[in-house]
Amino acid sequence: MRQFLLIIFLSTLFSSCNSNPVKDLELHNLVALLIGEFSNEEQAENDSSFAHLNLINIRIWKDKPGYWVYSEVSDAKGDHHVYNQTILNYERLDSSTIKSTSYKIISVKNHSADLINAEFSGRPSTKLFDRLTLDSLEIKTGCQVYFKKKTSTIYSGKTGKGSCNNNIDYIDYIMSTYVVSKDKISIWTKGYNNSGKQVWGKIKGPYKYKRIGK
Repeated sequence: MRQFLLIIFLSTLFSSCNSNPVKDLELHNLVALLIGEFSNEEQAENDSSFAHLNLINIRIWKDKPGYWVYSEVSDAKGDHHVYNQTILNYERLDSSTIKSTSYKIISVKNHSADLINAEFSGRPSTKLFDRLTLDSLEIKTGCQVYFKKKTSTIYSGKTGKGSCNNNIDYIDYIMSTYVVSKDKISIWTKGYNNSGKQVWGKIKGPYKYKRIGK
């Protein structure tokens, strides 16, 4: 009996030594809430002014410092057109703030942007991301999102005012706000001119995504 208990103890000890401990539980929990497949189907059915969209977040590059996520927004109907593909890095900024930095995929071993869109859209295999390096990415300057924990399962985040530039002529900057909770993500992105007037994006409120898969 004593020998059996010793075996159990040693097995537990070695198992705990081999596992990777979570160094920042809040950061880990935020990313865990974000990872998965989401859809705003219910919202689109109730309000036709909102397009039916799918949101996919996949954790990648687990061997790199911080938390890296591939994020994609696509049309849930028709040809499933991809509207946005982004690599995101989540890291601790200070004791109360988590920062998300956005990157655009600009190359994959010298492949064209069209091939990047084709290969990486529609929940791509994580093996594809092994072909990416930091040199394959271009930072979206000024578009960092700053998250704060509101409750044990709710985080809110927003971009800095006037810092996130856009390549659409009549938009001088965009601002985004996020609310992340258990199985739900809301995102409200609006474009402004230099006078601070909203010239793009929804007036009614955010896109509201609900989890449909892991």
